[in-house]
Amino acid sequence: MYSVGIDLGGTSAQVVVINKGEILFQTSIVVRDSSSVQYILDDLSGCIDEFFVGHSEHVSSIGIAFPSIVDAYNNKILSRYVKYPDAMDFDLEKWVKMKFGATLFLENDARAALIGEYHFGRAKGYHNSCMLTLGTGIGSAVMLEGKLLRGSNHLAGNLLGHTIIQYEGGKCNCNGVGCAESEGSGWWLNNKFHEINRGDLCSQGFKALLAPENVRSPVFQNILAQLIKVYKTTMINAVHCYDPELIVLGGGIAEGVSAYIPEFQAAIDEHCWTPSGAVKIMKSALGSYAGAIGAACLDRTTSRRTPSNAS
Repeated sequence: MYSVGIDLGGTSAQVVVINKGEILFQTSIVVRDSSSVQYILDDLSGCIDEFFVGHSEHVSSIGIAFPSIVDAYNNKILSRYVKYPDAMDFDLEKWVKMKFGATLFLENDARAALIGEYHFGRAKGYHNSCMLTLGTGIGSAVMLEGKLLRGSNHLAGNLLGHTIIQYEGGKCNCNGVGCAESEGSGWWLNNKFHEINRGDLCSQGFKALLAPENVRSPVFQNILAQLIKVYKTTMINAVHCYDPELIVLGGGIAEGVSAYIPEFQAAIDEHCWTPSGAVKIMKSALGSYAGAIGAACLDRTTSRRTPSNAS
């Protein structure tokens, strides 16, 4: 039986096929129109069908990682994302059943990425770990004693990007003030580029801070220092809240900040109530496919029961 994993990003979607613990196929497709989830599902159907031409076995489960608050027990999207605004009202379970005759497993994208790292990547062998996805926002997921943390309202471990780190800081898109995201994230970075009249750099994102023509500029270096400081603070908060053995860094900015891992490590060793070196920080081993790989593993990690009965 084959398990398919899909990670629905805003600009691209990743697809993975796993069978008997082996990753058989992975690809990425461009999101041509994010105004409706139906468009990307049509493209994904063609991609999946193309793989299964000539295969005698069929799809047993399809896992979907979505950038939103998700009720994984009941396959429900609980909050609207800026892209795919109709996904909350779309019957994904029905689509999976009618199109593939398969079972749907739905999960938040950061949690799916951590599951992927747990089975195939950096978190393998670690029972207490945290995933930080550094991209447009700051996503997060936590695993304690080998079990994914979800909570009574499906928020647990997911919102480290919305922990308040500056009481008099900027307004966040969650309507909070001084969240980690509003003080340093991909969208915060784009706002900074506009403030210095360099909106042309938004497409480059974090890479613009490391460009040779910008690297010696005090303005750009101040922006970079702020971003690194926010990431350090978020990691310190993660350690004090969840006491992980490992923090895995994923997302579009993770590659760029990997050079700062020793600085992140030093900050944790200095400020956290843990023995020096007790918490490791590593860049994702699975990169942009972590969420899709984790989504393909949801059939063995998510049970159909209510949160109050979850162990």
